[in-house]
Amino acid sequence: MNWGFIGFGRIARKFLTSLESVQGETPYAFASRSNAVELKKEFSDVKVYDSYEALFADPDIDIVYISTTHNFHCQNVIDALSAGKHVLCEKPMGVSSDEIRKMTEVTKGTSKFLMEAMWMRFLPAYREAIRRAKSGEIGEIQYITASFGFNSPNLKPEGRLLNPDLAGGALYDVGVYPLTIVSDIFGWQPDSFQAQAVLSETGIDQSIQVQLSYKGGEMAQVFGSIAMNTNKEACIYGSEGFIKLPLFWKAQEFEIHKGDNIEKVELPFKSTGYAHEIEEVVKCIKEGKTESPLFTLNDSLMSANLVESILSSIFNQS
Repeated sequence: MNWGFIGFGRIARKFLTSLESVQGETPYAFASRSNAVELKKEFSDVKVYDSYEALFADPDIDIVYISTTHNFHCQNVIDALSAGKHVLCEKPMGVSSDEIRKMTEVTKGTSKFLMEAMWMRFLPAYREAIRRAKSGEIGEIQYITASFGFNSPNLKPEGRLLNPDLAGGALYDVGVYPLTIVSDIFGWQPDSFQAQAVLSETGIDQSIQVQLSYKGGEMAQVFGSIAMNTNKEACIYGSEGFIKLPLFWKAQEFEIHKGDNIEKVELPFKSTGYAHEIEEVVKCIKEGKTESPLFTLNDSLMSANLVESILSSIFNQS
């Protein structure tokens, strides 16, 4: 398929490297409102548009990859779908449950494929760790911890991470990863949760902690930050042992701890890691599917619902 890129920053470059590693997939065109001239110089063999509308209108583009700032995702997705393109959109695909519903309705009307690019879900090591945890290998799962924090030097109020108009904040940017691994084990609907956040001067969550409780007595604690480095590790604790995933959101290995025995499992990802979600998208489209069973549009909706509830609780406290 011919791929069009909307927005072209750091993540898009990593995605491009993976796309070039997947046989039969072609980076065909880029659209950027800010650096089209530079992209034309750098990528002489790729079409470059200075407007998204021009890219959407290109009849040779089969699918659009969207990596603009979070606040633009919904409209970008709707415009691409309405132009008859399949769509893969970076997470979070929508900054509210209403946005997810709107996009879902549009894709139903077009019969085109749509998926949120939660790339972690498709990594071999991550999938195997979740499978083995849910298989009962460490007994009954009772508790999960996961953190994803990084320190961004020279943060600017107008920048993507701190600007509320661009849907900035730790939960949208990195906190969705810890929430997703917890939800992959316990489901998207906790019985209750408590959230605390440190707010930036611009009023967004720069660090956020969430404690979640579930009806079966299971518990989880997650942390996300754009102002503090953490070990970026997830641990799944069962009655007979635990599974540790270092750098869980880009997992290439994990450990199963049972008493004094430690089993180390290595399952490296292809290229820069995005190849696995690309392969899933291609497979689904070839099979005529409009969503992936591995990360459904309902997953996106449930994730948005949970994030919405957490942020509402934070800002109602402040």
